[in-house]
Amino acid sequence: MNSLESKVVTATKWSALTEIASKLVSPIAGMILARLLTPEAYGAVATTTIIISFAELFTDAGFQKYIIQHDFTDDDDRNKSINVAFWTNLVMSLIIWGIIIVFRYPIASLVGSPGLETAIVVACAAIPIAAFSSIQSAIYKRNLNFRIPFIVRMIGLGITFFITTPLAFWLRSYWALIISSLIQGLVAALTLTLYSDWKPSFYYSFRRLKEMFGFCAWIIIDHILSWTNNYLDLFIAGRKFNQHTLGIYKTSINTSTNILGIISKSYIPLLLPTYSKLQNDIPQLKQTFLKMQKYISVILLPIGFTIFLYSDLITKILLGSQWTEAAPLIGIWGLIHSFSLIINRFCGNTYIAINKPHISVILSLIYVCVAIPSILISSEHGVQTMFFTRTITKLWMLILHTATIFILIRLSPFKIIGNILPELIGCGLMIAITHSISTICNTTLLQLVSMVVCITVYLGFLFAMKKERDIIKQIWDNTVKSTINKLRQ
Repeated sequence: MNSLESKVVTATKWSALTEIASKLVSPIAGMILARLLTPEAYGAVATTTIIISFAELFTDAGFQKYIIQHDFTDDDDRNKSINVAFWTNLVMSLIIWGIIIVFRYPIASLVGSPGLETAIVVACAAIPIAAFSSIQSAIYKRNLNFRIPFIVRMIGLGITFFITTPLAFWLRSYWALIISSLIQGLVAALTLTLYSDWKPSFYYSFRRLKEMFGFCAWIIIDHILSWTNNYLDLFIAGRKFNQHTLGIYKTSINTSTNILGIISKSYIPLLLPTYSKLQNDIPQLKQTFLKMQKYISVILLPIGFTIFLYSDLITKILLGSQWTEAAPLIGIWGLIHSFSLIINRFCGNTYIAINKPHISVILSLIYVCVAIPSILISSEHGVQTMFFTRTITKLWMLILHTATIFILIRLSPFKIIGNILPELIGCGLMIAITHSISTICNTTLLQLVSMVVCITVYLGFLFAMKKERDIIKQIWDNTVKSTINKLRQ
């Protein structure tokens, strides 16, 4: 195992451990807070989140990805660029926070929350706090060091239990969530800085900023387009349909995304720093692309197919019987999103790693030009039609990405699909088994048994092939087994 591969394996262990711990603790904390706070409190926080997420598109300005991707000449070059990114980030965030303070009344009205001006101002203090820690976070990602971010995440979960919950019990308002969020941000910024090998110093260069901005400008535009892509359909659904329909639509997407996120959030942060280290060695980059895609597909594809095949069961268990109409939406989104994660995300990070961020912008722009009219027209025919249109546009992006990655690094679409062909065949067996026994699986228990049988057949099929068997064993040893050992310690 070479040095880079060893770092990736170690980073994956910490990233996986972070996600497992988060998925175990967060739902419990959420259940407690949901019983202490009203939906209106969460609605108020959601309003501030929209403002903060949009503002952070400009405060980060693409510097995180620049630091991760750029091939610096030496440590001095690296430190000077990081200082410029840090101070630019911080100053821009303070300016934006100042603008929010001055225009707090029209901003509150714009997002439909008049009367929450003070809450918006206080909550948006998170913007400069995030700017302070985002550069430090980029350094850890560049070095594939996920141990300290794991500690920060665990501290954040501790704050949720030992600060947010008492505040919620005492205040019974959105202020509990806002205050605890600011505390988490401050603790994260201090912890990341304390353990970092880089500390801010008073250095700045407009010449260096100009050099960096050529890359960062494309990232900003890409972030804006991505933000539009993520919120466009929800905005249209909110204006076209009632709150019940909007809740079905949003919850369907979130449910599938969150299930797949248990795996995807463990590897997505690793893609850009790993690929960036190979930006000058395209053959090795292609090999690493396929290897990482293969390892992730072994786990992610059967999860996507399971969501699709057992959407009724998953909906019943996770959401309850009142969400029955969301089941088909959850199933279809889970299937399509799993392919998006193993193709679109891999390709998108490759463009940035080889210093071609404009490619992502062009593809996002093409997507927006197709998605906006498609979603607007389809929304006139009901929420399900709009949902299926959104899904089809996601498939359109798969075609665009596979064609683009072939043009850029000569990685054939047939090579990408052939790379995961055994997993696709295994998932095909899952479909065959599910349909063959569906008539007798008419209870929740029998459906659970059917799900276990499908997964067992899938794994059995892969174990019959030496290459797939070795991959499964490596995944078990390097992630699952290692994570269990760390949890025991």
